[in-house]
Amino acid sequence: MKKNRKKPTTTDYINYVLIVLLLVCFIIIGKQNYHKDENKKVIEPVQSVILDKDNVFIKSSANDVYKKMQSGDALIFFGLSNSKNSDYYAKAVDEAAKKLNIKDVLYYDVLTDRKNSNGTYGLILEFLNDYLEKDDTGNVILHTPAFLIIKDSEVIYYDSLERIKANMSDEDYWTDYNYNAKKALVEAGLINYLGEEE
Repeated sequence: MKKNRKKPTTTDYINYVLIVLLLVCFIIIGKQNYHKDENKKVIEPVQSVILDKDNVFIKSSANDVYKKMQSGDALIFFGLSNSKNSDYYAKAVDEAAKKLNIKDVLYYDVLTDRKNSNGTYGLILEFLNDYLEKDDTGNVILHTPAFLIIKDSEVIYYDSLERIKANMSDEDYWTDYNYNAKKALVEAGLINYLGEEE
């Protein structure tokens, strides 16, 4: 005896299609790499036209930077992606590093973490407390751009452009003389990091 099967209704077909679509969505979402921006080479900081595409910078998060600082040896550039000062300073670091065959320097754009008071950003400020200026209320300020070199768990070079630049415009500060002087200072710090004689 044959059983009478109920003929699928339109609602049944819609349910089947929805289930299939849901499964496809789970498969697609599951294959996405949510950490794709971490540890990728910076092709150009946002709005930068002066850095070469084959620069030494690795775009890094606050967590990456803090871990590297704790590791004992680190080369870290603190910048803002929308800043000409950061771009010029980054170019000086890039050229000095390439001259010495240094391949990787962490590039940390502090803008978002500074605005949001990110907890790891706070740990970075604590680590650099002795090198940073304080505001009127005693809070430390990480001026950018800045370049940090740590060797054998000791800060051997820290330079923040704002300490020197003061209230000068970008055009007034970034003369050939100042650019080359900054590059020479960075190179000296990197030579010290590498343990080479000048």
